[in-house]
Amino acid sequence: MATEYPGLSRSYAANADLSAKQFFCMKLGTTAGQIAICAATSDFMLGILQNKPAAAGRAAEVMTLGWSKADVAAATDIAINDLLGTDANGRLVKRTPSNNDIVNAIAEEAATAATGDIIRVYVFPPRWYGA
Repeated sequence: MATEYPGLSRSYAANADLSAKQFFCMKLGTTAGQIAICAATSDFMLGILQNKPAAAGRAAEVMTLGWSKADVAAATDIAINDLLGTDANGRLVKRTPSNNDIVNAIAEEAATAATGDIIRVYVFPPRWYGA
């Protein structure tokens, strides 16, 4: 029998209504103890939102290390083992070493939809991915 260890998650306060952002990339907000959706490709992703906080100040559970579902944008098809980083809308996208991008996850499933696919990923601390 296989055993799954989900990983390390932490609760923060949502900085806004994030009820439509489950499985999106989150960063630290501008107020201590709050998280916000990643809004730039250069954002350092803290983790992936696990729940649906419906108002600012509500508890937001963020997976910071381990396995999670993630909302992805596959303008370029995502394959198993691809390294992923956030886009400007809080979705994970495929990264390549030639761009010197920040990566935070590895794909454990493939995706081909331009937006809205939800796949399983392994989340890790941010690192530069470059040639």
